[in-house]
Amino acid sequence: MPSKFVIGSAALLKAALASWSEIAPNETLYPIDVGQDRDYRFDLTVISNASPSDATAFVIWGSQFLNFRRLELMGELKSRGFRMPPLICRGALIAPTSTIGENCVIGAGTIIGAGCRVGFNSVIGAGCVLGAEAQIASSTWIGDGVMIGMQSRVGANATLGAGVILSDGVSIGKQSILDLPGRHSESLPEKTFILSTFPSAVSITDSGRP
Repeated sequence: MPSKFVIGSAALLKAALASWSEIAPNETLYPIDVGQDRDYRFDLTVISNASPSDATAFVIWGSQFLNFRRLELMGELKSRGFRMPPLICRGALIAPTSTIGENCVIGAGTIIGAGCRVGFNSVIGAGCVLGAEAQIASSTWIGDGVMIGMQSRVGANATLGAGVILSDGVSIGKQSILDLPGRHSESLPEKTFILSTFPSAVSITDSGRP
């Protein structure tokens, strides 16, 4: 019987286990709760005995630190030789010409149009709609109900909050956060934060100093 290590914590881990149980009822699931210490370091000793010889793996974590925490966990499992198939939740509809990377989550009821690409380790929440040829880079977080227009692009390690709507052809730069619900028709440079709690956009720029 095939088996899978599911690594995460708290509610996200429980949700992932429930979804995997629905779509892969014949797999034996081994949940691994990975905690963080006060300095946000993972205790990776809990996966020291996990072996890729007879199991696959899946990592779920939130958008903490621009999604780099989830990427760190995925990297640990990949370095150990694990295959990490994506989690395609029940009710998701994906066009046959679209591609989904390793360790992705495609939420329940999400629709992914023709020619889309979702990079590895990205989370697409429930009820999202990706228009034709939308490009989602690696390690992004797309909240529930987000609508992404045709030929739009979301850069690596970016986060879109629930209820965001991107018009066709809009680009969101890497390591940006757009967490203001509603329609957005202008592209966003990399490392730009737009949140409902900020009166204006915040950008992080390199000073050019060594």
